[in-house]
Amino acid sequence: MTHKPLKLNAQKRKLGVNVFKKHYQNEDNILRTAYYEKRKIFDNHIENAHKLVKEIVNRKYPSEDIATLKPLQEKHNFDVVRQDNCFHFRSDTPEKKSRYDGQEYEDFPECHVKFELFSGTQRHDYNNDNGKKFAYAYYHDHLKNKGLTPEVFSMQGEKKDNPHHDNLKKECTKELCGQEYEGNSNNHIGISKEWNDNYTLDVIGGNHYCNSRYIECTENEFKILQDFLNSKEQLVDAYISWQDNIVKRVKVVEDTLKNYTTFDQMKKLADNQKVEISENSITIECTDLAIFNPDNVSAMLDDLKPKAKETKAEKLQRIYGINSSGVQNAQN
Repeated sequence: MTHKPLKLNAQKRKLGVNVFKKHYQNEDNILRTAYYEKRKIFDNHIENAHKLVKEIVNRKYPSEDIATLKPLQEKHNFDVVRQDNCFHFRSDTPEKKSRYDGQEYEDFPECHVKFELFSGTQRHDYNNDNGKKFAYAYYHDHLKNKGLTPEVFSMQGEKKDNPHHDNLKKECTKELCGQEYEGNSNNHIGISKEWNDNYTLDVIGGNHYCNSRYIECTENEFKILQDFLNSKEQLVDAYISWQDNIVKRVKVVEDTLKNYTTFDQMKKLADNQKVEISENSITIECTDLAIFNPDNVSAMLDDLKPKAKETKAEKLQRIYGINSSGVQNAQN
């Protein structure tokens, strides 16, 4: 029997692209390996940094002082002892710097150490997207297993925000912190709350802004804190590099498949890339496809729901906003 080539259409090409994308996400390569190595290194650095910060904070705010103040705070209802996971540190060893006119001066290095899950790196600590980049990067596996898109920033690239990318970010954020907006960490639940609570320490001072109090540390302690912040940056950079590469490769596949008309052509490309693909992979029956998203299925069922035949007047009303009296006038 003569083999009849399976013809491709837009839907089959899209599903074919998804097969390639899934393969590239699971493919072992140096970028993927680098990401997991950086995440492991970060795990060590954050534990070391938190242990050190606890020592420095206890030196600044002795535990016996906090133990004394807590009962008084409860008794008199004032705000003096609070929990925090955001700290500003200043080294006790100055660095020599030069002004624009060449004059030298001494400056004490400072760093902002924030242990919250949705906190950025030291380079862009107050940029909200950078906090998301770290959270999505660290929890890539968890989010992917939930069917979400932690690589959304690589997909977006240099493009401006749009509803599609915003929705992907909201889904990831909601999964990690239990709500769409992560600005107020006090309202977080689930993974984000557990993470934040794990790195919380008691401090003295009613002001809720960590930059209102600088805590002095030694030069060696400052270097350890810098190593922690650097490891966070390196983790995000490794993740972005890995996902950027996948986005570029998928784009090539997508552009190529637009020019293919049969599955045999797609299969040959897949074989060359060692991507396992079959005709079932790009048919509607495949249960691993986006069409089985609850919203998509609901829309399909709504379209299939029996409906009364639309009258001419109803059609005009729906399309042009003309009411029944207007229809009579249009017919006269």
